[in-house]
Amino acid sequence: MDFNKRASNASKLASAVQSGTINVKEMASIVNTANNFKSSIVLHAEGKIIDVKSFLGLTVSLMSNSTQYKLEIHGDDEEAAKEAMINAFNEYGIKVEIN
Repeated sequence: MDFNKRASNASKLASAVQSGTINVKEMASIVNTANNFKSSIVLHAEGKIIDVKSFLGLTVSLMSNSTQYKLEIHGDDEEAAKEAMINAFNEYGIKVEIN
């Protein structure tokens, strides 16, 4: 990725945060919830697969106008992770489906 494209993406992210489209504390809360689990937790949105444990990846994915988000969770603690992640997303009005 060249410098201009990276600068453009950073600018879009900053604008979204400043405009209130994305609440940084809400995104951090979701990422922190995901990081409490050993399981792999990924979000499917608009044909992309995003690691929910990544703040930047999650923020960029939730900036989109997508209304369909699917979580995929695999690991030893996946049942507890599923419940916690559904609650974390729902707390901020983001509807997710679990695969």
